[in-house]
Amino acid sequence: MSSVDTMSIMGEAFVELAAQSPLEKISVSDIVAASGKNRKTFYYHFEDKSHLIRWIFRSDLAEVLHDRFDEEHLVYENPQDPGAMPELPYYAFRKSGVRSLDGSEFVHALADTLQKRPEYYGKALRGVEPDGLRTYLVRLYVPAFEKDIRFILSNRSLDRANVKFLAEFYAGALVSYLATKAASPATSHDLLRDMGPFSNIIHSSMENEIKEQQMRRSF
Repeated sequence: MSSVDTMSIMGEAFVELAAQSPLEKISVSDIVAASGKNRKTFYYHFEDKSHLIRWIFRSDLAEVLHDRFDEEHLVYENPQDPGAMPELPYYAFRKSGVRSLDGSEFVHALADTLQKRPEYYGKALRGVEPDGLRTYLVRLYVPAFEKDIRFILSNRSLDRANVKFLAEFYAGALVSYLATKAASPATSHDLLRDMGPFSNIIHSSMENEIKEQQMRRSF
């Protein structure tokens, strides 16, 4: 049995346990008992339960991304980054113009990933702990958005701190919106139902803000 198969078995066991209990009440002992594995196997693959939660999300997302995007558009983590899962894509970079990006299909892919397991992700995204999934998602997408902003800037300049601010702001907004919707049973099955024609709001807003800032600098 491959490592991925073993990890998947433990991941599915955890998701099934989460349907019956709060996530914080589920122990590693519960996971290994439900999956038919042992603690040594669990800790060979995962640092702790939070790592398992992150891996379940990344595995679910990678499946959706592979299904919807050509490989040339997929974005992977640097293997040297702490906690990286470089074998799993986590983002998609798609140009729509010389300095324009279309992130709408990625937003839909991210939402559909969370909707695959609405009850589970509703629980996983409810908390704001430093090692929780919501915090992880913001941390994951800030570097991706920083690269997007630099692409939009092209050969124009913007202070590094401003680039970081924009990336943190938009990553936080996207994750907060989806997490809030996912945590509500009323909206967890259709996270983007109110979005309508604004599915590219993240990147169109980035472009407009940068354009206006650059115009102000020229006066």
